[in-house]
Amino acid sequence: MKKIMSAILAAAMLLALASCGGNNPASSSGNDSANKSGTSDPSTGARETYLTFKAGTSYNPGTAFYSGLEEFERLVEENTQGAVQVEIFGGEALGSEGEMAEGVAMGTVDACLIGSSSISKLDSNFTVFSLPYLFIDNDHVDAVFAGEPGQLFRDSIWSNNHVMMLDYWDSGFRHYSTNKCEINSPEDMKGQLIRIPDNPIQAATAAALGASTSTLGFKEVYLACSNGTVDGQEGPVFAFVDNNFDEVQKYMVLDGHIYAVMGLMMNGNVWEKLTEADQQIVMQAAKDAGVVEKTAIRSSEAAQVAELKEKGTIINENPDKEAWRAATASVYDQFADTYGADLINQIKDYPY
Repeated sequence: MKKIMSAILAAAMLLALASCGGNNPASSSGNDSANKSGTSDPSTGARETYLTFKAGTSYNPGTAFYSGLEEFERLVEENTQGAVQVEIFGGEALGSEGEMAEGVAMGTVDACLIGSSSISKLDSNFTVFSLPYLFIDNDHVDAVFAGEPGQLFRDSIWSNNHVMMLDYWDSGFRHYSTNKCEINSPEDMKGQLIRIPDNPIQAATAAALGASTSTLGFKEVYLACSNGTVDGQEGPVFAFVDNNFDEVQKYMVLDGHIYAVMGLMMNGNVWEKLTEADQQIVMQAAKDAGVVEKTAIRSSEAAQVAELKEKGTIINENPDKEAWRAATASVYDQFADTYGADLINQIKDYPY
């Protein structure tokens, strides 16, 4: 009988120990921590979604910008095994680019792809990239934004706005077009009225070329060119094609007076919700998707120029860039104190 009672007591003690082990607080804490970073399903390798963020753009499906974001979405979701999800909102659904710039800083926008003029809302010195003929070519551009100047602005925007610059994307070089005459040299710009964005450096550049400027809203440009309110406008080739400006502009010069960068940016609070491993995945996805976006923008330009020429647009494809630089050298003197000669020269002379 004593042996039977001893066996029963031993069994009871084992059950009690097993019960205590199952309620171990350390085990529960570990599960909570795993849930926050997306636990894995051993059978599929998939992780539970722990973060979904919205990415806004002013562009619509079918554009290089939207397609780039779709690639970004694919890479993030695939490489985090579903733990991080991206929702793309195009067509200014999250606001204009300027509104998204403010929103990503305030935390009302998770992430956005915006142009340089809107990035400058987060760091006014970013307008240094509007200086005329600052870049030689795309290789120069890529070296600058991947190098020290690009990092300088990443750091500044993070420290002052708590916004992470995931990567610099592309909007291409901007060129002048007009209805007035062929543009074979800087002198051909004299006396022309050119629509530009509201940018003091662009206004100074046009003035140095002898032109005057208008800052009409972009949606008014087609009509203004059609009825002669302005003689011309400026922008990248893809925008000229997409907005059918060939119907109201006869002449173009591929002078590339400004390179327009895009920034894929994320609110700092959203960024900090990511695990360190997933931060690296998101950053790499932005870089890889940026290559896709840049390739689409750059590779399409030659075909678009050929298409415009077939439609009758007279295009100066090989202007004397040094003559244009010389004609606008005074703009650098005008803004030297604003940005500092060291920063300007670092960008202008950056090795590539």
